[in-house]
Amino acid sequence: MDQIPGLGPLHCRKPKLDCSVLELHDQDINTERHQELVVVSHKALDLVDSVRDKEKDLGQQLVDKQDHITESANLDKGLGSALRRLPDNLARVCRQWRDVAMGSAKLWCKLSFYVDDDRKEWKRSAFYYDSWLKRSQDCPLSLRLCPGYAKGGTAKLRRLVQPYMNQVSSLDITFWNDVEPEYLLTDLPAALQELTVCFGDWFDASATAQSLSQLPSTVRSLKILDRTFGPDCLLSLNPVWAHLTHVEIAIRPRNVLHFLALCPSLSSCELILGQPAYMSPRVQCMRFAHANIQSLCIICPGYFESNPLPVLFNALTLPKLRTLEIRYEFLSSPHQELEAFLERSKCPLEILIFNAVVTPPPDQQGDFIAIIPFLKIECRLDIGTR
Repeated sequence: MDQIPGLGPLHCRKPKLDCSVLELHDQDINTERHQELVVVSHKALDLVDSVRDKEKDLGQQLVDKQDHITESANLDKGLGSALRRLPDNLARVCRQWRDVAMGSAKLWCKLSFYVDDDRKEWKRSAFYYDSWLKRSQDCPLSLRLCPGYAKGGTAKLRRLVQPYMNQVSSLDITFWNDVEPEYLLTDLPAALQELTVCFGDWFDASATAQSLSQLPSTVRSLKILDRTFGPDCLLSLNPVWAHLTHVEIAIRPRNVLHFLALCPSLSSCELILGQPAYMSPRVQCMRFAHANIQSLCIICPGYFESNPLPVLFNALTLPKLRTLEIRYEFLSSPHQELEAFLERSKCPLEILIFNAVVTPPPDQQGDFIAIIPFLKIECRLDIGTR
């Protein structure tokens, strides 16, 4: 048997294991692996956080871009010009984009139509107009109609839009010439909610008021622009006023209180005061409170021989008023009357806008704030009726 001096036989020599050393070694390995695991876990968490942050950033960028596009679209009030740009932006990019544009009904819901004097030109335009209306499918329509100076223009537009009238929820009509408004102002759809009418110099108030008196009860907003309505016309529309919540109208100062009494549901109103400005002693003694008006704009042109605003503020009480705008070209503001109006109304007014050549000085503005401590006062110089 082989031997190694001092060790004895080889087959009898067995290694001795030191368990304490092994346990310590295992501890070192476990600690090292644990540290590695902690490091990897932190890296994984950092990576997840980084991905989430990038996801949020990307999502925010998309939201911001969507908001920017929506804002840009809202700034463009010219429906006709928007449609003229539509093919360049969508339909002419490629065939797929064109198919999407043609098949997206909501892109064809706000349309503007104009009648051309040229018969051939109108025939071609009517073909395109009809194709646009068909693409709207069953979506609610917002239409702007301009009969122009062509004879029979209103009748042509009526024939064009007649098959789609039940879809119309908003209608804006501008009459420029001696045309027949009854073609477009009678038998209006039951779905109609907003109507804007602008008249030319030929305006026959009584005939038009008769047509407007037949508006469906669904209408909530009515704007009658560029012409002043007298008391007879106001009375002829009596069934309509009751269910309106927003009105823009040119009216004589002496008829304002009567008009507001006819409109108990109004929440917002724009009054363009027309001549004559004189108000009889009987009118000056009248008082009226409207329970629902929250926003009021009074426009008083500078050609008046006298300022009707003091009389109106002395007569009115508006307990729910939140926004008040006054446009005038007089050299003084109705400070005392307006102050008394605010005290009397005890309204939650938030914004008071003076759009005038001469606005109240700081001390007078302070008087208004003393009545309503958190009132915001804006002074502008952008006078106009529109």
